[in-house]
Amino acid sequence: MTDHYIDLVTRFADDALDRLGTEQSPLLYDGLDLASNAPLRWEQHALSNLACQQNFLRALDALSAATGEVRHRHRADEWIGHALNELRDPESDLLYWGGHSSYDLGAGAPIVGNHELKCVYPHYDYLFRTDARAMQRFVDAFWHQHIWDWSTLLFNRHGEYEDWDRARAWPADFTGGPVPMIENSALSFVNTGSDLILAAIQDYRHNGEARALDWAHRLLGRYEAIRHPETGLAGYQFNHRDPCRVRLSFKPPFDQRADVNETTVVTNNVIRTRYGRAAVTYLNIYEALGPADGRPFLDLVVRDLHALADHALEDGGFTAVLADGTRIGPEHAIDSIGYCQPPKLERVPAEGLLFLAYARAHRLSGAERFLAVALQLARGMGWTAETGEAGRLSPPSVEAWSLAGQNDASALFGLLDLHRATGDDAYHAAARSFADLLLRHYRSDTFFSADAVRADIDSALPLALLHLAAGPRAPELPVFYPNLTYFDPKIAIRRRERNA
Repeated sequence: MTDHYIDLVTRFADDALDRLGTEQSPLLYDGLDLASNAPLRWEQHALSNLACQQNFLRALDALSAATGEVRHRHRADEWIGHALNELRDPESDLLYWGGHSSYDLGAGAPIVGNHELKCVYPHYDYLFRTDARAMQRFVDAFWHQHIWDWSTLLFNRHGEYEDWDRARAWPADFTGGPVPMIENSALSFVNTGSDLILAAIQDYRHNGEARALDWAHRLLGRYEAIRHPETGLAGYQFNHRDPCRVRLSFKPPFDQRADVNETTVVTNNVIRTRYGRAAVTYLNIYEALGPADGRPFLDLVVRDLHALADHALEDGGFTAVLADGTRIGPEHAIDSIGYCQPPKLERVPAEGLLFLAYARAHRLSGAERFLAVALQLARGMGWTAETGEAGRLSPPSVEAWSLAGQNDASALFGLLDLHRATGDDAYHAAARSFADLLLRHYRSDTFFSADAVRADIDSALPLALLHLAAGPRAPELPVFYPNLTYFDPKIAIRRRERNA
């Protein structure tokens, strides 16, 4: 297969491997400081965080799948095989990666805070293919070190690097019970919950661990159980705190409403996470498992996206709402107080992430309403044609919206989903025209980074370009997950200060 997008991604991959690799280790730096051309650092630590490199791993894997050449996959085999050994904590079997831990490639030692994955969605197909036993141990540890109460599945986003009783993996303790629960320490955020669910599903898929599938269904059910019985809306978590830090943020009358709490407020972050990133993840799970095992994932997303369109869709974007459908905005909150300060209540404009969620949900569910919402969002992003005429559109201004998060790649994948769903070649033509516009803005020699200061390795755009080039063979390539790439060293700093 020959295509200028493939040539461009090949140059990017070779350049990144050359500039971010070392002779001392197969591990890779996270990126470069563009002013000095030196590896990205925190304090004096040269960062190599495998959780911040998963899109690059998918790109290498996809490049070999698209071209038939194995050299990029061989390089990935060496890198990942070493990483799964070098980054494993021997006591817990967790990896030194994620939001609060990393690895110092210069010193050859971990930077240890605690274990946190929030919408990371690793490339588990590759990780399990490299070392299925190591990944099985990791998934066991991920669940055990984060779950606080197996009977209710109350969990926390933070897990500890410490020994645990392996005989307690996947216990038979679940009883369920009513939600939401009041618990002031654990925070059952869906960003970590969706990562836990994906890990368990991949353990089932690659190792046949049926108990992992059962627990994934149970945890998904906790988020289903908080759905409002009339509106169908649902929030970010299934426990909340007392006293309520959400009501503390609000002006009257919301500050006095007993039904307002962390499980019932649908902020812009909840929309982008539960109804965006997690929704696409669950749709990917459904597609991987098939209807027999995957139906609950599709059903949850379908209910979520219908409810969001019913109660939050407005003028080509989404407003913040309460679970009962009451629309809220920055004017209802108090500056600098509590959990829902005014910025969290600003509307979500039309952008690629939610466009992808509705486009993929249309492809997998067949719901015509989701196609209509996706096209409404497309118009909100600047595509001005009528339904069914996407190919005749001029792409929207890049500066208008695409530089936030992964909205560029998400928009491309959304157009490809609509092409697969409808068979209308206009959507594929629209994707190519948009890709060409993006490539006038992004440069492969800065790793497709929109930042003028740093070039991170983990852009999702190369994977999107490969899917675009692959045409009908695109389903053979690694699936896109709209993940988050970040490292916040605050826990490592706190522990360093405590041990000083």
